[in-house]
Amino acid sequence: MEILYSSAIFALLKRAQKLSRKILAEEVGLPLGRSRFFVKNTGYPLHFIAFEHPSRLGYFQADLYEIGINKVYLFESDENLLNLLRHELAHYLTYIYYGPHVSHHGKEFHEICQRYGWNTEVSRAAIKTEKIAHQEKVLAKVHKLLSLANSSHQGEAEAATLKAQELLLKYNLNLKETRDEMRLLRLFPQKRSSAKLSAISSILRTFLVYPVFNHGKGCVYLELVGEKVNVEVAEYVANFLDQKFEKLWQEAKKETPDLKGIASKNSFFRGLAKGYLDKAKVYSHALIKLENQLVEKAHQIYPHLNSAKSFFKHHDKAAQIGQKKGENLNIQQGIKSKSNVKFLENGVV
Repeated sequence: MEILYSSAIFALLKRAQKLSRKILAEEVGLPLGRSRFFVKNTGYPLHFIAFEHPSRLGYFQADLYEIGINKVYLFESDENLLNLLRHELAHYLTYIYYGPHVSHHGKEFHEICQRYGWNTEVSRAAIKTEKIAHQEKVLAKVHKLLSLANSSHQGEAEAATLKAQELLLKYNLNLKETRDEMRLLRLFPQKRSSAKLSAISSILRTFLVYPVFNHGKGCVYLELVGEKVNVEVAEYVANFLDQKFEKLWQEAKKETPDLKGIASKNSFFRGLAKGYLDKAKVYSHALIKLENQLVEKAHQIYPHLNSAKSFFKHHDKAAQIGQKKGENLNIQQGIKSKSNVKFLENGVV
């Protein structure tokens, strides 16, 4: 499932925010703040995203206090959207009053619906997923180039990776300005951020996506923002790097037995990223321009986006070894993880 952003979708999310506030104030009778509603003096955020899916209409995800709305509601009336919002707000209120471990659409959910006189039946509709032929063609070419990175010839493998990045750059420069829809993909849910994820995210930026660490309740996600093709490519690259980093670390420990501890491992991962980026040298004026556009989009998606400073123990030897291996790192086509992010059972329509 991909999360979407565009001018039209921002308008849909604003509409959902307005209608939800109306429901909570007039039908539920809860006090409202600027971007929150209050239950027993505790504030809860009203946060919405839009996604694309052939059958799921909406969801509530508790760890991010997030309500998802299918893109199809761009074309639906306020009344139909109100029915979906009531349904997802019922999940939200069920979570608040009864906790996360109640049954999906169980007696607690129905009690909330009955309390506020809500009809729990939400019509289900299939969405035709349109595929842009040119995007698929570009994606196929990039995948083919990344597969060449398996070559035993160092020069050929490096050239394939750089060619893939050049193709993405050319594709994005030729996009019409009217196509402003962006995708957001969540990867690697964890309890906390890590040096490994930070290193991976720095490499992913060369594939024309903007990585953001989104912190929820006891969890953190690596989120990738960008055009559809770039997000799909970056997903493959991320899965490859996730596995490759661990293999290179095990290899480095065998070669240098005194590499021990988390500080050495983290420094090694940071060195890997630095070595790869120094070698790639893909930052051109055009790429910087596109990244600036991504930053602008990211600030629309994350209004409170900021850069957090990290303080860590540095192991110079491990970093140098990592940097050397990073200089020889070639991106091969990754394998999608079999386990996608699972939304809470009590948060799916």
